[in-house]
Amino acid sequence: MNDTTTPPRAARPRRKLLLAAAATAIVLVGGGAVSWTVVARADKPDCDSLSSDAALRRSLGDAYREDMDCGALGTAIRSAATGAVPGRHTLAEARAMRAALTAVAADIERRQDPVVAPDLRAPLAAALVDYAQDTQEILSGVNGEYTRREDDAPWRDGTTVRMPARVDDLVEVLRSVSPDPAAYADLRAAHVRQCAAHLAEVTTGATGARYTSPARSCAAGLGHFDGIADDIPESQGEQWRSDVLLRLKNTAGRTPSYETDPVRHIAGTWQQAVTEQVAPDQSRFLKDDSSRIVDIWTAARGEGTDSRKVNDLQADVANDAGSSAGETQEALKCTRHPTDCG
Repeated sequence: MNDTTTPPRAARPRRKLLLAAAATAIVLVGGGAVSWTVVARADKPDCDSLSSDAALRRSLGDAYREDMDCGALGTAIRSAATGAVPGRHTLAEARAMRAALTAVAADIERRQDPVVAPDLRAPLAAALVDYAQDTQEILSGVNGEYTRREDDAPWRDGTTVRMPARVDDLVEVLRSVSPDPAAYADLRAAHVRQCAAHLAEVTTGATGARYTSPARSCAAGLGHFDGIADDIPESQGEQWRSDVLLRLKNTAGRTPSYETDPVRHIAGTWQQAVTEQVAPDQSRFLKDDSSRIVDIWTAARGEGTDSRKVNDLQADVANDAGSSAGETQEALKCTRHPTDCG
């Protein structure tokens, strides 16, 4: 994004290690790349390898059991990673979320398939919703501290605990739970709520990056969700999109005025708008969300939605969302075909 000075995201060392492992496997099986692909695809997404991940087992503590099925594992992850107050975490909880995210991403890359077992999707997504403050920052790519610490443990930041992750790992895990349309809808809505919180902080008369950055970072994150939606198989697409919209409709609450509660006004107006204006057979589906949110925000602030300033911002957010969608498509392609990516 042009309004920030965030350094480019670092290359993924673990991807290179997996490429080396893939090359070794090709030599060992003696059947070439086709044989490796067959072996990888035959490894179905169960939870045996996740349950045996040492870091994840430690983070679950007494909740861990040798005979855990996927549903029990998901419940244990959600319990270990979340607390009594939504969005507030201890270091131990954030470490559990970090361990789960890292273990799932590693398992996905080992299998070369960005899916997880169906019973794991809802509880894992619910845990991630509780970390929306972190995931919004990671997906937007504008907070250099997350980028710098992406390979480190969670850290205290004042009264907050922050949970880092590699953006591609997060994208893989978000994609893995998104075949559950309720999970996708809840995660996207959680992202929008974080966007709304940042937009509501923009002061009257703000200019330059202080004005544009919250909208553009929102768009950058939404683009990743757009790329994930594009990755849902077309044979399931229309029903999936219909179920996403139904979930958003069923979870919509009362929308207060902007003056009363600007955050809930922006997020609530967005949620109501998409359920009224978007159809599951629309080719763009929710891809206009970035512009839709800018319209809602600027209208609530009493700004001219057809002004040069707003039109320029609309063009920027559309480009930002499109760039992130492309990055997600590339990341998922590399997950499935790592030998095609450097």
